[in-house]
Amino acid sequence: MNRGPTRSSGKADNHQTKVNLALFLSPINNAYIALVSTLTIPIPGGKRELKDYLVMDDITLDNKRVLVRVDFNSPMDPAGNILDDKRIKSHLETLRALEDCRVVLMAHQSRAGKKDFTTMEAHAKLATKILRREVTYVDDIFGSHALEMIKSLEPGEVLLLENTRFYAEENMNRSPADHAKSHMVKRLAPLFDLFINDAFAVSHRSHLSVVGFTELLPSVAGILMDKEITALDKGLKGHEHPTVFALGGTKADDSIKVTQNVLSRGGADRVLTSGVVATVFMMASGLDVGEANRKFVEDQEYLDQIPIAAKLLKEYPDKIAIPKDVALNKNGERVEVSVNKIPPDLPIADIGLETVVEFSKALRESKVAVLNGPTGIFENELFKLGTTELLKAATESGYSIAGGGHTVAAIEKLGLEPKFSHVSIGGGASITYLSGDPLPGIEALKKAAERYRKA
Repeated sequence: MNRGPTRSSGKADNHQTKVNLALFLSPINNAYIALVSTLTIPIPGGKRELKDYLVMDDITLDNKRVLVRVDFNSPMDPAGNILDDKRIKSHLETLRALEDCRVVLMAHQSRAGKKDFTTMEAHAKLATKILRREVTYVDDIFGSHALEMIKSLEPGEVLLLENTRFYAEENMNRSPADHAKSHMVKRLAPLFDLFINDAFAVSHRSHLSVVGFTELLPSVAGILMDKEITALDKGLKGHEHPTVFALGGTKADDSIKVTQNVLSRGGADRVLTSGVVATVFMMASGLDVGEANRKFVEDQEYLDQIPIAAKLLKEYPDKIAIPKDVALNKNGERVEVSVNKIPPDLPIADIGLETVVEFSKALRESKVAVLNGPTGIFENELFKLGTTELLKAATESGYSIAGGGHTVAAIEKLGLEPKFSHVSIGGGASITYLSGDPLPGIEALKKAAERYRKA
């Protein structure tokens, strides 16, 4: 049965020794900067493994001035009201662990050109209710007003700075070293003892507020960030067998890249395909998916994925599962046919019952189940069967991980979130991580950890 969500105590392991790190050499100006922090290093016999990045348990947090990158980016209505507080709530554990600190939060909302590209004022008000602790909105990022507010902070107080994307340099993909030379980092970094990146969902972007401070400040992963990495690693590293991936949705190129990565590194025992990626694999195997489905693949510009899928099928014939039957939308009715008998004019809208049974069994019997993407048009009552049953089956696995916007929405609609071991809200960052591509935000934390462990 599913073991349920894992929780961090937020307290340091008893089996640790402490080392004072007083100085480190800045790569920016070759000057020694006094950044006193206490690092707890697990000793032999300790319970917690030494990771290649630092976490909050590694640092003595009391009374520190802490800069935290969070992801408060949320859907908003035209009146400026936040429609979903999930992103803000996801940081609750991290922020509660900082209750004795002087905390400054950095976040963004949407991007330039979008109707919901606005200030962080509503986010501060909602965060105050969620955290049950005043979160003061500052309509500035690194100007004189922001600096004065930060300097006047008392232990236990929290500020939320203005939308980081109001500052043009925030959106530029640059190296941490280049970002560290920015006015934002130069003005803010000297005011803090520690930088925490708790924004996994934006860590696939090498943006200023994500990577720039790691060059000048002791930098650690927040509790949410660490949970996301730990959960996804459980699926990627393939330490438990069988590990089963179920990949669906409309982004076939992403799913194929994930398939390639998890199979080549031995992280998956089986990959169950549905959605558009299944159509691509069916075409790669020589099946006639019908003109309507072939045209959809062409319109989505996925024809170039077919030879990649064909190569994967040749290399891993027993590990990639394509549907045996599919559900079609025929005049508003669900009609199921074998994949060998798909008519030319009907679009695939879900996997068929035989495939649902086979895939559900594989997920139910797995030690680790990783799901990303619905099996079909979940929003339509006629075609929600595959998504519903696979999600339910995954909750009966040893450890269940789910990600992707539509998948998370389906889980919430079905009330299954408490039954999953981990539901990722990382979006594009989760896919990037599962694809094997480095995430700049995480890589920056790793390099920061190397510097402090050598100091």
